[in-house]
Amino acid sequence: MSFIGLLSSAILFLLFGVALIYFSISTNKKWQKLKGRREKNKKKQKRLQRIRRELQQKKKKQSRIAILFITLFLVTASGAVYARYYQLTNLTAEDADAVAKAYYLVGEMEKQIKSVENGASPEKTVKNLRNLSAQLASASVKTASQGMSVEGQKLLNRHLSLTRNLAVNISNQNQEALANPTIREIYLKDIDKVTTSEQKVFKHFKVNESALQQKK
Repeated sequence: MSFIGLLSSAILFLLFGVALIYFSISTNKKWQKLKGRREKNKKKQKRLQRIRRELQQKKKKQSRIAILFITLFLVTASGAVYARYYQLTNLTAEDADAVAKAYYLVGEMEKQIKSVENGASPEKTVKNLRNLSAQLASASVKTASQGMSVEGQKLLNRHLSLTRNLAVNISNQNQEALANPTIREIYLKDIDKVTTSEQKVFKHFKVNESALQQKK
């Protein structure tokens, strides 16, 4: 919306500026035409001087306003370019929320799986993982916003797809599978793929991971 608003304003300012430049040139031509003209009649000469003065003032006013509109055009056009660049290279609030939730949930799932190796109950851990998987599936069900670059969309959609698959795979397992070290290793490798993808997303969109870690 910011981009559209700024771009629309820039176009209007440019049109007004160009129109006023045209009017200023037209007024100047009229003034130049009357500049060297002389009248023998004092009354007519006085009237001519008044017209020339009014035209000169009008020309100056039109030029000042034209400069103002051109300046506003440059400012709003620059703002529109920056807004579009920001849109192409940054996550929207909704996308950022999905990425952040996935970051927290995947990290917690990894902790839960590793906790089994330290003596945690597989039965209880499975329940926790299913709950986390449901949240992860919900957080990653969206697709990347259309406003960002094509490269950014592909990268984010691939990452969200990996997180959804991870959520589905882990939610379908039972405590017997979780108690098996080989299967747990498979889960951790799947999580590692997601975190690798996550790092690519962070790098591309310049996400501050340290800030995310502090909110854990």
